[in-house]
Amino acid sequence: MFRMTRLEAKRSVAPALLLVLAVLARIFLWMDVQQWAASWSSLVYSLRSTAWICLPVVLAAAIWHGGRERRSSVSELFAATPRPAPVRLLPALVVVAGAAVVAVAAVIGWAVVIVSGNATFSDGGWPLGLAVGLLAVVAVALLGLGIGRVAPAPVAAPLGAVLLFLVLAVAQVRDGRPANRLVDTALPMLPVTDDFHRVLPSLSAGQAVWLTALGVTGVLLAVAGTTRARVLAAAPAVAGLALGSLVAPSGAIVPEPRATELVCAPEDGRVCVTRVHRAALPDLLPPARKVLDAFAAVPGGPTRVQEDPVSWMLDDGRAAGGAVDPGTVRIELPYRTQQGGIRWEPDTVVDLVAQHAVVDLGCFSDEQGRTRASDASRAVSAVLLGTPADRLGPVARAAHDTLRALPDGERYRRIGEARKAGLACQDPLAAVTGDVATGEGADR
Repeated sequence: MFRMTRLEAKRSVAPALLLVLAVLARIFLWMDVQQWAASWSSLVYSLRSTAWICLPVVLAAAIWHGGRERRSSVSELFAATPRPAPVRLLPALVVVAGAAVVAVAAVIGWAVVIVSGNATFSDGGWPLGLAVGLLAVVAVALLGLGIGRVAPAPVAAPLGAVLLFLVLAVAQVRDGRPANRLVDTALPMLPVTDDFHRVLPSLSAGQAVWLTALGVTGVLLAVAGTTRARVLAAAPAVAGLALGSLVAPSGAIVPEPRATELVCAPEDGRVCVTRVHRAALPDLLPPARKVLDAFAAVPGGPTRVQEDPVSWMLDDGRAAGGAVDPGTVRIELPYRTQQGGIRWEPDTVVDLVAQHAVVDLGCFSDEQGRTRASDASRAVSAVLLGTPADRLGPVARAAHDTLRALPDGERYRRIGEARKAGLACQDPLAAVTGDVATGEGADR
């Protein structure tokens, strides 16, 4: 048996499939490395998202290999041997599926090594998510071998790859669509998620049921000798999809409270980030303290900077009952490095924190309101931080000069009033210049 398997590996598409699949998965995963290199949940999501390009390659190779006997007109000769069809086809099934699994497993191993050195939190569900990704590769390989046995025409392999690519590429864009058990179960990719949420294990369980049944259908197609047997071979896939959709939850993405636990600087506790982004705390600490010190003389000024644990993509804005503390500056961390730190320069992070300390741009729905709020925050930041005013626009420069001409007490009072207005979706620029506020930002 081992000798037959080794011979099958030498004369099959397995070596080429292993190489091409490993290179493709590695390239497409590396293109997104900044997003997953320090997060287990992001790794699972990114790896499963490569299915739209990797699985069509597996399907095409398996279909081509499965139709090899009939294209060479030796199927009747092989059928005359005393060995049963399942035994005769076993080496091909093992070699093609094994090559695909080895290629993807090697890429997974490389990615796991990277994440294990950088991640600061794990919900424990990543091994299951990655295992289901490998199961999808096996299922598609077996299905392709079965299809190749049924349809050995040379056009079947590229046609199958193109059809699967189109289905997965279209399904990949699911942002904003409501959850659907059947769709979530059938697709090898995961619904859109982030570091503050997790995928329920029941979705992976439902997908595992469906993919296992799909692989069984592929095997039955490969060994089927009659039209009736080939039709009946679809039964496991249909039953598996139905059962899997029952196992899968209606909403597979849920908040992960442990990921959003705050981790604060041990010295004074004024700067905090979420547990999942703990590696970013050293990069945030100096800019945040600089802003807090600059606002220390402002009445009602901020006393704390923390990462905003609310996902604007999945939580529909502020969490229910989550009142905003005006003394706390809540920010979304900018783009991160592979090690989980902040990729931006410190001065850019200072500007980001200072802007959020003065205004909440998210509550201004019109362009004019956002522009005036932005000008006010730039003017206030330049005055308090002592940054050059020549980078300011005309409106922000005028507001800056107005503040600079005031006595210290009045200047800080106006900045405090501007903060109140900017965080309450009102016009902070009017407070800075001393005019009566005339406009308000739209509600969230």
